[in-house]
Amino acid sequence: MTRLSLKFKLTTLVVFLVTVGTFAFGKFAFRGLNDTLDKATGLGVLTAAQTLAESVDPGWLTSLNLDAAPDMEFGRLQRQFKKLVAYGYIKRAILVRLNHRESVDHVLNVPVDNSKDYTPSGTKEQLAGSLYLQESPGYHLATLERPGVYVAGWVPIMQKNEQVGLLVLFIDATEIQGTLTAINVAMLAILFLLPFLAGVVTYKFSAGFEKTAVTDGLMGIYNRKYFNQRLEQEVARAQRYGQLTALVMMDIDFFKRVNDTYGHATGDITLKSLAKWVSDSVRTTDVVCRYGGEEIAVILSHTGIAGAQEFAERLRLKISQQYVKDPGEGVEFRVTVSMGVAQWEKGLDPIGLVKRADASLYHSKHNGRNRVTIYTEDIHMEPEKHKPSGDDRQ
Repeated sequence: MTRLSLKFKLTTLVVFLVTVGTFAFGKFAFRGLNDTLDKATGLGVLTAAQTLAESVDPGWLTSLNLDAAPDMEFGRLQRQFKKLVAYGYIKRAILVRLNHRESVDHVLNVPVDNSKDYTPSGTKEQLAGSLYLQESPGYHLATLERPGVYVAGWVPIMQKNEQVGLLVLFIDATEIQGTLTAINVAMLAILFLLPFLAGVVTYKFSAGFEKTAVTDGLMGIYNRKYFNQRLEQEVARAQRYGQLTALVMMDIDFFKRVNDTYGHATGDITLKSLAKWVSDSVRTTDVVCRYGGEEIAVILSHTGIAGAQEFAERLRLKISQQYVKDPGEGVEFRVTVSMGVAQWEKGLDPIGLVKRADASLYHSKHNGRNRVTIYTEDIHMEPEKHKPSGDDRQ
């Protein structure tokens, strides 16, 4: 069964939460933005209609003879309507008269337009469902024969609690609607992008977090926990596919002497330097880990005993030629390492492979140091309780 990585789990969780949150926020934002603009537009045209309706004399409206020549009051209203349309955002103003709800008579239309959208007249039945039969102030989107998006606002003209007319104002909301659509599209693009960006950021963060969890804080290489996981994986691959796998374990010679002579701070620099020298010498497929103390283990995939021995000898020589430098103490010195090398063989588990490499390392320590020992059957693996470790291997 495939085990999902920590970064995959975190990324999936964050993307899910951000997607749900984005959807909820987007739904709320879209609705809120639309409602706000619709309300602002509608209330604006309704306020203008209420103001203009106050200038209409109900008595004049009821007694107006539509067949006669326009009178002075008609001219005054017409000029007022034209001024509103010319200098405001109102595109059209219409005044109609209601004859006890039996018929609707068109009275005034600015600017002049004889289309049936703007010259309503007829009986109540003929105009049923139209906005010219409204009984209370209001606003809504208006559907007209001409293309575009329009909002109408209306106010009834009352005389002694009886409605005698209706003032209707129109605004062209096509531009507003276009702007709103563009905003919505932009917001939609951003909202769709958010989960992706969240996933990328989380993946990067979780990858760093996961790496930190398996990295040794001092030496900057993988820790013992990761070593155990990877060695188990490599041995499983070797068992299944028969691939070559080798393990190299190394330990600094006389490391206790470094700490006693220069101090533990310099000792830490020594460990960091060793980790860097080893890391710079391996392939990208190899795994370098701190096994414990000053001991480093290197898992060499697709490598047999001959290749592992060549690598170990080359690395041992390289380390012996390097200088550990501590500018703070003004000192520099060389160190050597002892190494043990073992190759995986059929039927050998990870613990057995570690024991072989460790026994070879122990053999190098007790047979001259600064050398590489390849595991053979005549190298006896000591019981764990008797095996020296760390500074005891001096």
